[in-house]
This record gives sequence, C-alpha cells and structure tokens, in this order.
Amino acid sequence: MAPSDAGEDEIALCGRCGYAANVELAVSVPPDYTPIDMPFEEVYTPRIKTVDEVSRFLNLPPQNFIKSLLLITKDAPVLALVRGDEELHEKKAQRVIGHYRPAHKDEIVEILGVEAGFIGPVNMINQKIRVIASTSIKSGLYVGGANKKDYHLKGINPEEHFKAEWHDIRVVRQDERCVRCGAGLKIRKVIEIGNIFKLGTKYSVPLNAVYLNKDGAEVPIIMGSYGIGPARVAAAAIEQNYDANGIIWPVSIAPFAVTILPLSVSDEETAKVADAICATLKSKGIDFLIDDRDIRPGIKFKDADLTGIPYQIVIGAKTLKDGLVEIKDRRTKETTKIAPEKAAEHVSRLMIVI
Repeated sequence: MAPSDAGEDEIALCGRCGYAANVELAVSVPPDYTPIDMPFEEVYTPRIKTVDEVSRFLNLPPQNFIKSLLLITKDAPVLALVRGDEELHEKKAQRVIGHYRPAHKDEIVEILGVEAGFIGPVNMINQKIRVIASTSIKSGLYVGGANKKDYHLKGINPEEHFKAEWHDIRVVRQDERCVRCGAGLKIRKVIEIGNIFKLGTKYSVPLNAVYLNKDGAEVPIIMGSYGIGPARVAAAAIEQNYDANGIIWPVSIAPFAVTILPLSVSDEETAKVADAICATLKSKGIDFLIDDRDIRPGIKFKDADLTGIPYQIVIGAKTLKDGLVEIKDRRTKETTKIAPEKAAEHVSRLMIVI
C-alpha cells in the first residue's frame, strides 16, 4: 500500500509501534465506554427511531446504545449489532456472513414484524434469526429496540438477554488507540500496488499437483500467488511526487533520466552540442529524451516540467557563448552551469547520489 490522498483504499497506521493494516482487517481499542446502571425495562419512544434521536430523548450518550441492522444474505436474514457510536464495516461483515445487502423497510416488517428503528437483539432466538455482534458490546448495559413499535428497551445485558456470534465487525476510526501500544491510530488513503494471496490447495487438488512427503505419501502442494501492478506503482509514484508544474519522477523509475532542451534547433552550434551530449549520454547507458521541436523555449520548459523527467540539460545560445550549458534538477529546481563535455558525467554523478 502506498499512501496517497488519491487512493481508493484506506489503512490504519500507528506512528509509535509501526502497526499497519488495511481497514478491512484493522483492529483498535474502541472509544472509552462508560457503563450506566439502568433497570431492564421498556421505554415509550413514540416515532423516535434513530440512535441520535433516542439518545437525545433519553439523555444518554450513543455509546450506551446497540444499533441493530437487518442484513439479507443469499441463505437467510442476519441481524448485525454494533455500538451506537460505531459503524458496521461491510467487508468485515462479509467475511463472517458472505455477501449481503441491507434489508428494505418492508422486508424488516415482513421478517421481524416491526418497523425499522425499533428492532433489537432480545428474543431474536425465538425468531430463529442469526445474530452477529461487535466485540465492543460484549459486556455492559445498553439501550436497544424492543421489537415493538414506539418502544425501546433499557438495561440490555448482552451476557444475559441475547445470544450472538462475537466478531470484529466495526469500522476503525481516526485517533482510536492501537491494540499493541495504545497510541492513536491514523487513517490514511492508499493505493494498492501489490498483493499476496494464500491459495492453499484450491488448484493443486484438481490439477493433481502433489509432492512426496517424508513418508513417501503424495500430498497436494500448498500454493500462493503475488501480484505487482506496474501501472499502480507509476500512479502511486506520481501522486507522491509532484508540484504545481507537474510530475517529478523518482530517478529509479523515470521513463528517461534526462531531457535535453536545445532552445534553438535552427542554430548550428546548438544542434552540434546537443548531438554531442546525446552521444555521450548514450555511451554511458543513460536514457534521455531530446525536445527538438522548433517552438518557443517557454513551451519546452513548461512541457519538460510537466512530464517530470528528473534532469534537464538546457542548451541556449547565451550560455554557449560562455562555453556552458545548464543542468536543472526537476525536484529542487537548482541549476548548474557546466561545460557541455562534462554534462553527461555530471548527470551520472547526480543519479548515483539519488
């Protein structure tokens, strides 16, 4: 994963201990929960459905609520439970129950016999509904739907009032504490540039790809695979290396190390020096691009910055009169004036330093 604000994925990072994980797998210490002692009782909550609404009505913080979500899988409906101040992570839930979609309002009434906003985990065993729950609500007392229109239940004790499969299904959020060292986690957007998959024996069994173990028995090969996305490497490099004028390619992956800018291609001396520098660069195995278009220098400079080739060798009539050419570093914008015959060697040294 390469950090980038243009990334399509997210990771959780700990700056202290180095913990790093895709948010689809990341774990954290949930925000502090302060248990509130409350009796187990029904509370009349007319036309009040959402956690925020009931929280204000009962003057209790959202962390003391259970949010109940009915999900539809290919096999059967599933009730997912998270704390009132948390969100269900789609991919984490998928790993537990497979692909699903949220139930429609009419489906909730049809399956549970109550409107959305009033459903809860108590008595779900009687409904024969599978229940999965975030480990963050495994203990304590909570408020949740009473499975009865216009009513909620206070004092729900997960250890006493319902049964559930406990899983990490919550979204990890910015500044929640690292499970390893307790420091605050940062959520960063990233571009996925590579991945590794454990395939197990999925392909080796049907292909009869086996080996002999120490006892001489045939055993299926345990397989794995990895992939690197060259286009994603390039995209990540660009997103991490640019300025207002365009790309700044890292030398290690730049399509060319040098762009040569003869400012006047019709000038004989300029063309001669450009050809000599090209020949020297080629002899040193340095990839280069020459802009031999008969256009204004300003356009050449603009295009050279836009394409981001690390070094620019500028050949202009004014500096040639002094027996010099200019070498510009695209990243630092620093320029060095040097004799044309030393230009290739100078660029070669800069590349080694990088």
